[in-house]
Amino acid sequence: KQWYQRRVAITAGHKRKEIVTGTVEPSESECIVLGEDGIKDETIDNDAPEENVKGIPNFWLTIFKNTDILCEMMQEHDQAILAHLVDIRVSFPETGMGFVLEFEFSENAFFEDKVLTKTYEMKSEPDELDPVAFDGPEIIGSTGCTINWKKGMNVTQKLVKKKQKLKGKSETRIVQKVIKEDSFFNFFNPPQIPDEDDSIDEELEALLTSDFEIGQYIRERIIPKAVWYFTNEVNELESELGDGSDDDYSDTSDYDDELDKNENVVANETVTNVQNEDCKQQ
Repeated sequence: KQWYQRRVAITAGHKRKEIVTGTVEPSESECIVLGEDGIKDETIDNDAPEENVKGIPNFWLTIFKNTDILCEMMQEHDQAILAHLVDIRVSFPETGMGFVLEFEFSENAFFEDKVLTKTYEMKSEPDELDPVAFDGPEIIGSTGCTINWKKGMNVTQKLVKKKQKLKGKSETRIVQKVIKEDSFFNFFNPPQIPDEDDSIDEELEALLTSDFEIGQYIRERIIPKAVWYFTNEVNELESELGDGSDDDYSDTSDYDDELDKNENVVANETVTNVQNEDCKQQ
C-alpha cells in the first residue's frame, strides 16, 4: 500500500525527490487514482500490511537498469554509486539557449560532490549557407563537470601494472599506467568539439551525436516519465499515447568504444625501480 501511494503521488508530479528519499509521505489526496470513468479506483488492497520502508530504495538505479540506453553505459562498479542518486532534474540558463542536467546524490564513499552537472549548449539559428535545412533548435556542444573523487574511488580510471626488465641488467621495474575505465560517469567528461569544424572526423561526429542524443533522451523522457521507467511500464504507456519508442535513439556502444579509444591513457607513466626478484610485487 505504501509503495502504491508513493507511486501515484510521483506520477502526479508531486514532490518526487522528497517521496523517493522518504523525507515526506504523500497525503491521501495525492494518492487518489481515477479510473477511465472518472471514479476513484478502489482496486488497491487497503488491508495489506504496511511496509516499514523509507522512501523508494534504488529508485534511480532501477530506472537505469530498465532503460536500455542508460543500462549500456552503466557498469557493475557504477551501481553502488547510482544507489545514492536521489534526483535527476533539468534547469535552464538565464541567458542563451540550452539546458543543464543535474544529478543529485546523497552522501557517499565515492566522491565529495552533492550534484554533478552536464550542460548542453543549443542554437536556434538557420545556417546562412543552407537556411532551408533549418529544423529547429539543435545541440552544438556539451560540458561536463569535475568529479571530486575520494582517494582510491575513481571508477573511471584503472591502474595497470606491468613488469619490465632493464636492458643489460638483472633488475626489473614496475611500470604503472592509469587508463580510462568504462563507466557511466564518463558521461561527465564528454568529447570536445575542435575549434575548426573541418577537423571533425566521422568517428568524432558519431561520438558527439551519441552524447547529444543521450542528453536529450534524459531531458525529454527519463525526467518527466521517471516513474514509468521505474515500473518498466513506459513502453505500454507510450504505445497508448502514441509517443514513439526508444528506437528513435541510437545505442551508446560507439560512445563508450570511442571514448576508450581516444582517451585510453589519462595520466603519465610512473616507474618504480625494483632492485631484486624478491621485491617484484608491490
